[in-house]
Amino acid sequence: MHKAYNVQSILKQGVQIEAIAAYGNQVILGTRSGQLIMYAVETQTGVDMRMFNNNFSKKPIAQMEVVSPENLLFVLTDNMIHVCDISRIENNFEFIHKSLETKGCTLFTMDVDTRKSTTGEVATFIRIGCAIKRRLVFFFWKKDQLASLQLAIELIDVPKAMCWVNQLVCVGYKNEYVLYDISSNPPTMYKLILTSSTISQEPNICLMRNNMLGISKENYLMHIDLAQYKSKDGCADGGMSNKTTLTPWTSPLLGLVWDEPFAVGRIKNAVEVRSLVGKDTFVQSMPELRNTRFLVRSDKGTIFAAASSELWCIRLVDIPTQREELLQQKKFQLAIELTEISDENASDKAQTVRSIHMLYAKELFTNKEFAAAMKEFEKAAIDPYDVIRLFPSLVPEPKTTADAAVPTSSVPKLEDHELENAYLALIEFLAQARQREVVKLLDTKGISNFLLEIIDTTLLKCYLKTNDALVAPLLRLNQCHLEESEKMLKKNNKLSELIILYNGKGKHKKALTLLKEQANIEGSVLQGLKRTITYLQALGVDNLPLIFEFADWVLTENPEEGLTIFTDELIAVEKLPRAKVLDFLVSKHKTLVIPYLEHVIDEWGDTNTLRHNALLKQYSEQVQRLLAQQAEGKETPELPHLRAKMTKMLVESQYYSPDHVLEHFPTTMLLEERAIILGRLKKHDKVLAIYIQVLGDVEKAKDYAEANYEQDKEVFNILLQIILNPVPQPPYEGVTMHPDFLRPNKEVALHLLNTYTVKIDPTRILEYLPDDIYMHELKNYFETVVRTQMAESHQRQIMRGLLQAEAARLEAAIEQEKSKSFEMNESTVCPECKKRFANQTAFVRYPDGQIVHLSCYDRVVSATQQ
Repeated sequence: MHKAYNVQSILKQGVQIEAIAAYGNQVILGTRSGQLIMYAVETQTGVDMRMFNNNFSKKPIAQMEVVSPENLLFVLTDNMIHVCDISRIENNFEFIHKSLETKGCTLFTMDVDTRKSTTGEVATFIRIGCAIKRRLVFFFWKKDQLASLQLAIELIDVPKAMCWVNQLVCVGYKNEYVLYDISSNPPTMYKLILTSSTISQEPNICLMRNNMLGISKENYLMHIDLAQYKSKDGCADGGMSNKTTLTPWTSPLLGLVWDEPFAVGRIKNAVEVRSLVGKDTFVQSMPELRNTRFLVRSDKGTIFAAASSELWCIRLVDIPTQREELLQQKKFQLAIELTEISDENASDKAQTVRSIHMLYAKELFTNKEFAAAMKEFEKAAIDPYDVIRLFPSLVPEPKTTADAAVPTSSVPKLEDHELENAYLALIEFLAQARQREVVKLLDTKGISNFLLEIIDTTLLKCYLKTNDALVAPLLRLNQCHLEESEKMLKKNNKLSELIILYNGKGKHKKALTLLKEQANIEGSVLQGLKRTITYLQALGVDNLPLIFEFADWVLTENPEEGLTIFTDELIAVEKLPRAKVLDFLVSKHKTLVIPYLEHVIDEWGDTNTLRHNALLKQYSEQVQRLLAQQAEGKETPELPHLRAKMTKMLVESQYYSPDHVLEHFPTTMLLEERAIILGRLKKHDKVLAIYIQVLGDVEKAKDYAEANYEQDKEVFNILLQIILNPVPQPPYEGVTMHPDFLRPNKEVALHLLNTYTVKIDPTRILEYLPDDIYMHELKNYFETVVRTQMAESHQRQIMRGLLQAEAARLEAAIEQEKSKSFEMNESTVCPECKKRFANQTAFVRYPDGQIVHLSCYDRVVSATQQ
């Protein structure tokens, strides 16, 4: 409790007051006899009567409202709205307008909206709602008179109190409060609450801060958030909600006004002042105003109260005085609210508010209200490190500086559940502080932020004590202090999170060493190779030496799984330099060279010649080794599959170098594969010699000759020469010749001659025919050759005749076209542009004889193409 207002008596034993209105330091009284009186109330000079109208009405003044921007006074008397001008004292409430449409009005409410246009002009829009019997009729002020808004609401009873806020009108009936949303058509009704369930009480409605509506119910002031009442597809839900709060009063409210930050209300035998913040809302009681009937606020810190024949002015005590008293009583929230509405210098006000927030936060923390304390620390914009110092266990080396914002000497000792609650509140505070520091870090373009490191390290400690599931996400942001965080994670056996820390700090060798140490430890969260492989895969090109160093033991432990370090379908893995990876595997893990190169070529589509050559070399060496084992009598089940893959690559790949690859294929074995390579080099004689003389495989020789005939017409001649004129020595030393082709093989030769007659030149093979071959054996061949040549000769004759006929026809057509002529003169007009042809003008003649300018023709062609 403190003194918030001073009371000044203005008028005693004067007139019978029935209504009161005020603005600035002016108060207007409406009397029972219909008089209007204006007083000016000054703190220094006292009271001065400014206007007096003795005959304004013959009936009592029931209600008055002032619109000060327009100097208008709206008066309800004789059940009608009257409007008068209060701008000039000498005119004594000059009458402007009486609205006959409002006849029968018993109560009215107003909405005054002042707007500034883009040109800087200020306009005031005035709307008024009149309760006429059981209807609420709406008007607006236009050109010195009230005009209808063409809107009326049928009410459920005669209203006792009303308040209009934007598009919402709250009506207090004898038994309940109802809210109407007039923005919808028809207006939506929300039933709020009953006025009272135990006593007979007149309704009271008052607009408070931030569009908050205050209504009275028994001994309480209810705060209704108007934002929750909107038209929702015609649905009209209302009543109590989680946005409704209560302020208790000593007895039921009889009248109410709002003067930031206080609610001033009339109760039985007193006027009471309450605040809306804190647990104890009672501020002041003014029993000297026990007989008041009316309360009206005129300006900030100024309220007028009136009884039947008495008038008082209630003025706010100066804010610094109140603030000092409130701080002594530890009512920090109210002190802040008062300071924020004070007229002090903006910078001084901000500093004062910050200092009060600090005091309030300290008090809350001492009382172990940690969440609320952190919110106040946030409002005070305190250095996060000063808050962290309130928790000695979280500070690496406790410091006791004299200039600390929050002295740690007053920190209460916390244990168990209290400590956990404190940590949770600190986490929320630090999370918000972290967001601000990250923004600063981005603004400074990556400059190191020491405070952010402290915040993250503290958050890490808090998470370890409250919710360790949040440790890993925090470490991925990684602004934590390395040594301190490393120590805490090891202490709590958080090895997986320790790997994340090392990774974020670029300490990859430490991370990989730890992974290697834990890989074979039973029960460890890092047991196995998977984490190491995943880590190595993510390192990228910049850490290639480190990848090779730690991939070595993984490949030794499990070659197949370890190879995924270099072959997994990841961008970072695919971008590793393949030549260096290949060199590493060749030098350390040669058995993995073939699987690696197969993956690179088959899966990633590598077209590099060196790698294709390397894979074929590896195939050749491996096949030769297996053949040697097979010769020793050992089982080699993988040989057929491996040799098939090598052959397939030799046939299908277009990216290896035949000259280079040929060096790795011996002349004593793998001759079939050698033949494929020689075929790439177009050495037909050597290829066919291998197929015929060594392998004795006529079918492959025929297939090869057919495949290459279009590029080299001599290939079948070469094949036949090798069959009919075999050389005595094999094509390579140490190779056994096939017995079927040690001598000329007439059967095979005749088969080829009869099958590929048109592809074999008879003049070339006659010299190779053996002496023991009979002419009747060649009958079919020569007959086919002769028929083929005769057919070709006949075909040529026919084509010659056709071409001669076509040439003659074209010559005749040319002569006919040359015989055509046309005349152009000065009168000739272009049909496109309707202009004549000038001398030396380029033109175009159509087949139908029309002649147009060349430019006109081009334009027509362009238009057609579009």
